[in-house]
Amino acid sequence: MFRPEYVIDFYQRLGGGPRDAGWMRENMPRNRLAMLPDLTHYEIFGALAEAVLPLPNGESGAKSWAEQMAK
Repeated sequence: MFRPEYVIDFYQRLGGGPRDAGWMRENMPRNRLAMLPDLTHYEIFGALAEAVLPLPNGESGAKSWAEQMAK
């Protein structure tokens, strides 16, 4: 539907892009770009629902810095 280069350019114009998140993730943006390969536009809704439904409960699935370093 949209070329990936266009989506990435649009995301960067909105302030997103590669940058150092910082030791404690203090500079990590709240909004992130997600590419979902091998999915049709029909299947994306299921993938998005799976990713978004935990968010209202404060769950993100992302490990904290401490959890990542505990390995």
